[in-house]
Amino acid sequence: MLKIDHPQVYIYSYQLSKKSSKTAANSIWTWANSIWQHFSQEKELIFSQANLGYPLTRAKKFSHSNKIDGSFKFCLLEDSEGILARIGSPETDENKGIEITELKDFNVNNLMLADSYKDWLGQTIFITYKLPTDQPLTKKYLRQVADDCLKNLFPEASVRPPFYRDTKLLGSAIFEYSSIKSQLQVFVYRVDDEIEEKLAKIVQRLFELFYYRHKITKAFIDSRKNHYLLKQEYAKIEDTIKSLETKIAEVTQVGVPNDVDNPKNVDIDKSLTYLKRKLKDLLLESLDYQRALEGLENFNNTINIHVYNYQEKLSEICDKWQMSTEDLRTFKFFIDRSCPYFQRQIQGDLGYFKHGTDLIKIAVDLVAGIVDIEQAEIDRSLERTIQIWGTGLGAGGLVVSAVANYIEKPIVFRIPQKGDVLHPAVASLLLSLLVVIVVSGVVARINGAWKINPLRWFRRKFQPLRLPDSQSPPVNDMLRETEEERLGG
Repeated sequence: MLKIDHPQVYIYSYQLSKKSSKTAANSIWTWANSIWQHFSQEKELIFSQANLGYPLTRAKKFSHSNKIDGSFKFCLLEDSEGILARIGSPETDENKGIEITELKDFNVNNLMLADSYKDWLGQTIFITYKLPTDQPLTKKYLRQVADDCLKNLFPEASVRPPFYRDTKLLGSAIFEYSSIKSQLQVFVYRVDDEIEEKLAKIVQRLFELFYYRHKITKAFIDSRKNHYLLKQEYAKIEDTIKSLETKIAEVTQVGVPNDVDNPKNVDIDKSLTYLKRKLKDLLLESLDYQRALEGLENFNNTINIHVYNYQEKLSEICDKWQMSTEDLRTFKFFIDRSCPYFQRQIQGDLGYFKHGTDLIKIAVDLVAGIVDIEQAEIDRSLERTIQIWGTGLGAGGLVVSAVANYIEKPIVFRIPQKGDVLHPAVASLLLSLLVVIVVSGVVARINGAWKINPLRWFRRKFQPLRLPDSQSPPVNDMLRETEEERLGG
């Protein structure tokens, strides 16, 4: 059975800060209070936002037994709240050479793991241990110890993160268990007194380094949800544009032969109303699309900002330890490999979905232009009609007024007799109507509202009659055959 000395579990937990109290369910305060009330003798103590400070506050310690003790520290970081909890074995002789299976007592009912909720950013669990002097320090043996530490600390395989990679930190092997998009990261690290002393010098910096890591990872995870939302909005916009294309083809009669004998009857008023309604739908959909696109850009900016912050913390740790960043490959790998992947993925999404905004703009301009043109044609047609009939009626009125003074014979209503002549009033009315028709026709011809095509009239007059088409093609064929036989007979 594998044995280790003085195992310690450091739990770095973070969440976005809200003004409302975080003592309610689904928060790191719920998580912290659950651990405290399980291990501490002070059951009545409740942690809340009032415990926050910067930098990390003084440790609030607890003692559960001779085998387990721990502490809590709290910190306010920008727009987030963080808690650093420690659960471990006291530095006593009786806690040397303990079996790894005893780590199960550190995490009863998975108390170490905070629930994943809306404001939760993530957790980094940093497990340190020392080895008895008679144990080997080969990489294979240390990997076995690390795997057993993880299995006993998290007996349920479903909550255990997979092995990711191993490196060396301060000359000692360290094993990372996580995935590129995971909000849970676990390190298992063999330490000695010298390494413990160096780790004590960077407590605050390490706390902030893990914080920036989770801000970056959470932004990328949320960007995938935003990506899915954009795909849905893009599909809706494509459907709307397809329906617009169909209606535009009807309105403009694209693809319809320019044949006077086969006109395409289109209700322009209904078509314009439909286009206007669809244009409003497209504008509303474009607003939702633009908001989702801005959200993706915000996530990209968040990642870029915290990549810089992460690099700054790495530099501070290097200065404190007086080493180069290449000696921090354990933490530098994330900024060198994972972050560029996140950035490229989001940049690719932005490049793809920004084409959607161009498509929307083109569609909106096209529909708006067609609506304006058709509306202008309607207005011009109405103007011509008013001009034609207004001129005709005006001319007719002039004629009536000119002859009205010569009408003296009163109108007598009786049955017309042979030899009667038109009453002057009736003749005046008929003359007025004739003038209205003639003048209106002349005006219509002048402004182009009435176009005379004698060739079309001549062609129609001598064109043989056509049989009416049925909606059923077979019926049409039968009618044509019958007509041909009749003409041939």
